[in-house]
Amino acid sequence: MRLVLIPPYQNPVLNWGFVLRELVSNMEKRGQTDGIEIDIDEGYFIESTSEKRDEEVLALITVGGIRKIREYSEMGKYDAIVLTAGIDPAFVAGRLVSKIPVAAAIHSGLHVASLIGERCTIIQSFVPTGLIIRHLAERYGLSHKLASVRCCGHSTFSMYRIINKYREKKEERASDPELRKVIDDIVNQCIAAIEKDRVDSLILGNEPLPIFENEIRQGLDEAGYDEVPIICAIPAAVEMAKVMASMKLMQAPRAYPSASLKAKPEYW
Repeated sequence: MRLVLIPPYQNPVLNWGFVLRELVSNMEKRGQTDGIEIDIDEGYFIESTSEKRDEEVLALITVGGIRKIREYSEMGKYDAIVLTAGIDPAFVAGRLVSKIPVAAAIHSGLHVASLIGERCTIIQSFVPTGLIIRHLAERYGLSHKLASVRCCGHSTFSMYRIINKYREKKEERASDPELRKVIDDIVNQCIAAIEKDRVDSLILGNEPLPIFENEIRQGLDEAGYDEVPIICAIPAAVEMAKVMASMKLMQAPRAYPSASLKAKPEYW
């Protein structure tokens, strides 16, 4: 089985490819990639270097995402596509245009959380992605499972810069005081979700966050919350893609209809 991971974009100062490669390497060490090959796209190039993550940016990167999905689905060499972005750009239209299964990070993370618990929180980077995710949960029919979306207060750009600084010397990364502050803020939001929002599971959304899973896990364990599971959205999407591919399932044409739909319903 062969999958391809597609990040939301790349731009003149940011490229998620190496971050995703580290995440896949971590998955390999845990045996989560046994029996599959994973290729990683560098993302559709955009000129914008803005740190904003709002509806405007979502619309901008969706176009590139659709082009990537169409390109990979028509190659004939992949069994499924995984979208890694923390706001699921191009997911709806992508399921229409793709000839192979498509899985997305937030969609998959929410479904996994719904399997193991009743109330979850998604940890994101920065406002206003929280409201975008709330709207996604409503569309996915899982808003009743999503107790809250909490943001750690650090942009994906700022976290990327720290990771990139230690790209060739990852062993030194943990001692960086700026990174320690990021992890502490993430752990604090996780604890607030547990204590105030009464959640039973946590989802790490954006691309950088799963890289810090071990440190976040350690922080929660030390705070006495070792019973609260952490779900990393991107690995969850990989598993979802594997399930669809192995079961020979595609997104249903009636759910994502094109003008060529044959069995048209009487009404919607």
